[in-house]
Amino acid sequence: MNRWMLAGAIVLSLGNAGSALAAIPGFNATCPGAIEVHADEGGPVYVNGRETQLKRFNDNYFEARDAQSEVTLSLGTSTDGSVQLSYTGKGGANGVCTVGKAAPASGAAMARETRVDTRSDGATEVTCESVDQRQAECAMDTHGDVRLIRQLSKAHCEQGQSWGLYHHSVWVKDGCRAVFKNVSASRYTMPPASRPGMDTTLLGACNARAQAEGALVTRVPVNDTITELIVDYPEGRFLCMVRNDGLVQSLTQIRKR
Repeated sequence: MNRWMLAGAIVLSLGNAGSALAAIPGFNATCPGAIEVHADEGGPVYVNGRETQLKRFNDNYFEARDAQSEVTLSLGTSTDGSVQLSYTGKGGANGVCTVGKAAPASGAAMARETRVDTRSDGATEVTCESVDQRQAECAMDTHGDVRLIRQLSKAHCEQGQSWGLYHHSVWVKDGCRAVFKNVSASRYTMPPASRPGMDTTLLGACNARAQAEGALVTRVPVNDTITELIVDYPEGRFLCMVRNDGLVQSLTQIRKR
């Protein structure tokens, strides 16, 4: 095989891998034994707030393993978009999981549940509430050390049981209401991206790439030259990797409306 044919094969393989990951829909599920599952569209998949190791067998079948709990999920998808989910665990435990859609909180609820501290140290503080025992998800910067700093509910809040973290949000359920803070945010270096007006400049670059007006959810410096923005657009939530000089490196959808 000559080098041009080999290069073509590599490109084709990468393209197929991307479409395969895209085959994972976003959903929430509950499995016997108080096992809570959440999947972002295209992955990753979480078990009780922990990201699993995902293995693809084909476009319609995946396995996700959580090493800590020793739970392995078997995830199948159908052409109509439905998900079939079952699990195996310690001691031969197994069962079929109940799957529902992953629905983001409404705009009004999100406004009530989320408060972002925009001080210059970059700290992020969020108040998130489970109403009527239902699970709620609140956008925040979860890179680093996120802690519950003040419980507001009589219901107990326990990490991994009634609250946990996704890549860009905190979730609560079972009546847990609390204030969460990223206590490591002050350790980020905030070079050019901390200058007044830089958020607007970087968001404008992402908007130009998306050809749409977006609302900034979180901004996290990756290093001295790259910043990660989470932006809500009319068609969904996107991850925008942008250089501090305004050059967008990638724009990836992480959740549909």
